[in-house]
Amino acid sequence: MTQKEKPSPIQVEVSPLVEADIDQFDPILEAHVWDRSTSQVITDEIEAIKGYMRGEQDEYGRTRTYIVARDQSGKVIGCMAYSVPDPDMVQHFQLDDPSDSIELLNAFVSPEIFRGGGVGRKLFDAICDAGRQEAKRQLLIHSGPRYQDSWGFYDKMTDEQTGFIEDKYGTGRHAKTWKKAL
Repeated sequence: MTQKEKPSPIQVEVSPLVEADIDQFDPILEAHVWDRSTSQVITDEIEAIKGYMRGEQDEYGRTRTYIVARDQSGKVIGCMAYSVPDPDMVQHFQLDDPSDSIELLNAFVSPEIFRGGGVGRKLFDAICDAGRQEAKRQLLIHSGPRYQDSWGFYDKMTDEQTGFIEDKYGTGRHAKTWKKAL
């Protein structure tokens, strides 16, 4: 077993996002939200995500509900959000009733946490539990090429991989999709 495969020794607690958490996300977002061709952090996108965390609507008029993972000291170490599916997801999944589904959004875990440490799984399970509590039938996911390293996680956590939304993030930049029954 390599160092990266060892489970994280930290205790992880998940709970809803609070305002005091938001600025703690800067280093986590900076580690994930960057241009793969220039290596530049995309500050406008980070500020948009922090706005969504504060309840601002996205380009589809949605608000997002965030769940945060914290270590034993209370430090934020990751988050995931959900909302109603965007129009591309409704079309891709051919949803007759989009109101019975939720879409996973903004899944980020601190790069200080080793893969396999369970933080992503705890956040994912909490999102699924939240969807069930809201009487949703399924969780829908898409992930663009920037986050291709995370696709294996969704392959393991979901019921099925469901193709690609072609050109979701620009010409030739397809988003892989998955779904999970709740």
